[in-house]
Amino acid sequence: MEPLEPGDPRHLGQYRILARIGAGGMATVYLARSRGGRAVAVKAVHAQYAQDPFHRGRFRSEVTAATAVGGMHSPPVLDSDTDAATPWMATEFLPAVSLREAVERYGPLPAGSVRRLAAGLAEALAAFHRTGIVHLDVKPANVLLTVDGPRLIDFGIAATARSTGPAGSRGFMSPEQMTGEAGPPSDVYSLGATLEYALGESERESERESERESERENGDRERDEELAAVIADCRRSPASARPTAAELTLRLSSLAPHPPGSADGPWLPPAVLGAIDRNASAAVNPPEPVPVPRPLARRRLLAGGIGALALAGGAAVFAALGDEGGGGGADELAGGSRAGGGGEVGSANSQSPSASPPPSPSAPAKPVVLELSITGDGPLNSLTYAVNGRLTTLKNVPLPWRKTVEVPRSAGSVDWRLRFTFPAGEVRSRVLRDGSSVYDESYPIAAARGFPNLYPHDVDTGGSSAISGSVPGEGV
Repeated sequence: MEPLEPGDPRHLGQYRILARIGAGGMATVYLARSRGGRAVAVKAVHAQYAQDPFHRGRFRSEVTAATAVGGMHSPPVLDSDTDAATPWMATEFLPAVSLREAVERYGPLPAGSVRRLAAGLAEALAAFHRTGIVHLDVKPANVLLTVDGPRLIDFGIAATARSTGPAGSRGFMSPEQMTGEAGPPSDVYSLGATLEYALGESERESERESERESERENGDRERDEELAAVIADCRRSPASARPTAAELTLRLSSLAPHPPGSADGPWLPPAVLGAIDRNASAAVNPPEPVPVPRPLARRRLLAGGIGALALAGGAAVFAALGDEGGGGGADELAGGSRAGGGGEVGSANSQSPSASPPPSPSAPAKPVVLELSITGDGPLNSLTYAVNGRLTTLKNVPLPWRKTVEVPRSAGSVDWRLRFTFPAGEVRSRVLRDGSSVYDESYPIAAARGFPNLYPHDVDTGGSSAISGSVPGEGV
């Protein structure tokens, strides 16, 4: 959870916005509180998309889908206003971490946790499909891990019954999704890819074999093979060869080691549970908003009754008081007590005591530095990058590639986008703002390695963040 930035809203509808939970390409999710004190998650469309009819219509569809399926398997929708200047939707706040965050920070989940994860997600998809909703974007970032089971979120590209256009996230899309024809079996395929990610199946073969050996010593070999068989069945091609989500629910019920919260203990590792507890605490005591720095007051030198000149034994004794917070040096005396160039002490009557030196020029506002980089197996077939709408397209780009762009603070926000294609191998894309990482991803997504239909691999990603107010020296 992150503090609010100066450009973030402080109220949406009846909800007071308290902190940032996360941000994506289209919207930002905030921690908020109702008038009655209930903690909620409010998803708000980015300002640059709020007035675009396509994105507004897409968000309206997301609210409709989330309302239809929300409850047991995803956070219920409590309120929304898709016609507001900033379209928003409020859902129940769930102390949780995403599956992606859990694996990236704490490593793959143990087999017992993945069994419970598989059963919960299959149950969720079966419920969605019964209502005629296809999620189409099942992936680790859209799976929330809570103390009482997994939840699926983000229905931004969900469809009713079937999709007739390419949609989804590379590495977790089914083959038919990439050709523009998807239905409920596509969600099952994405479930299999997500479970592979949770198990850490993208690690080196030697590491996997070491884990398997350890599991065999603990007597878990049979269970692991059953789970591996489930994943393999989920990823079968053609789509008709895959089990339905309802069939998976029955099959996986025997693999879940215990219900969450039972006497057998929690279903998640201690490190992940600790992260969930910290998010719950942050909801009670959210971080303070990022303050807007105030411009420094213009330096004022005080004169008359503050500076005194005394001559004693041929030496000059100065007493002076500078501006707020500190004393001035001898050259900052009111009345200009030094003669030009010679360093001689002047007479107390040489200038009017009320005179003051000319104001010093303002320090220029420090720009925001955005660094874009791509490393790995090159070259890229093509690369298009944009910062605040200014696009540049390159062909046959060797790696590593880096670009640093300075954005003036007067711009108000930093918007970036990267689109690139590579023919084979793996690449890593990073974006740093003023030296701090705001984006870091490797492609292809780990769970999809070894599937030749992922090449040439296309990446299209972006982000946006507000620039805080004036900095020291600005507006002086």
